[in-house]
Amino acid sequence: MSKPKRAFTLVEILLVIFIIGILAGSLLLSMGASRDRSAATRIVSDLMTLKRTAMLFFSDNGRWPDESDYDRLNSYLTGRVQLQPWDEDSGRYAIRRQETLGTVYAAVRVTDEFGGSPRIRELLERDSSKYDLLNEELTPYQSHDLVVAVRIKDAPPGYDEDGEDDSTSSEGSGGDSGQNPGSDPGGGSSSGNSTWDSEKAYLMGDRVEYNGKVFEARYWTKGNQPGLKESPWQEITDEWRDFNEYNEKDIVVYDGKRYEALYWSKGQTPGEIHSPWQQIDTDQWVVSNRYYQGDTVFYNGKQYRAKWNIDQGESPPGSTNAYAWELIG
Repeated sequence: MSKPKRAFTLVEILLVIFIIGILAGSLLLSMGASRDRSAATRIVSDLMTLKRTAMLFFSDNGRWPDESDYDRLNSYLTGRVQLQPWDEDSGRYAIRRQETLGTVYAAVRVTDEFGGSPRIRELLERDSSKYDLLNEELTPYQSHDLVVAVRIKDAPPGYDEDGEDDSTSSEGSGGDSGQNPGSDPGGGSSSGNSTWDSEKAYLMGDRVEYNGKVFEARYWTKGNQPGLKESPWQEITDEWRDFNEYNEKDIVVYDGKRYEALYWSKGQTPGEIHSPWQQIDTDQWVVSNRYYQGDTVFYNGKQYRAKWNIDQGESPPGSTNAYAWELIG
């Protein structure tokens, strides 16, 4: 007689479900905390970028920007950081002026409807003294404040603007020494750029030298070593680098060949099928290239023309199933 199989009891099933729920909840909490930390760091980085942008504006125009100058300021900016008019219904970032104090500052809303959260505001308050973060009243930022800002310029009302940065911010917001962030008195390099210092903060556009190479910061950073894949530094070179970011039409050199980017990419090796790179300066057929109707190539000494658009990785011209190509010479 066969032995009856023992089934799980209801208590055992509920216990397993309970344990799975605890583990899933812990994972979600961890992921949520990481996202909030990333969001808070991004906000600080964006504010520092806006401060640098306002300083560039002054250098070009001889005056500090007003709130209505957002279109002109946006021409200095690249990427996702864009200024908009400051009102209750639109826009997160703005350059503002408090006329009673004569202060120019960059501000961003950290409210739920603009993607904020109480946890993000707590993290910003924790970093308040480190980066001299302020609220809309230009007093130290606290987690209950819905606007976080950094001071760009202080001057009494009616005082002639002289272009100096009078803020007393800490190292993270540009400092008050009159030097560009990341400058290294006595520590210059052969390229004329300062040597990278892990203890210094750098803003978008700052250039440094590290291991004999020149790098440019894509956004605010401190302590992130240039040359690493996940760092915010872009090496200034024609050679392709897996840690650099590339935009459409950018041209690089890889393995002695030149390639043009079809779209934004990072870490995708030129010459591989389904990569965003198109080899240029050649009339020979390249398996990793895309071709369009009317394009001509040479293959095995013969010339072919594309009858329609051809994706990467297709059969070479002249092969039995290469119907997209016609022999022309």
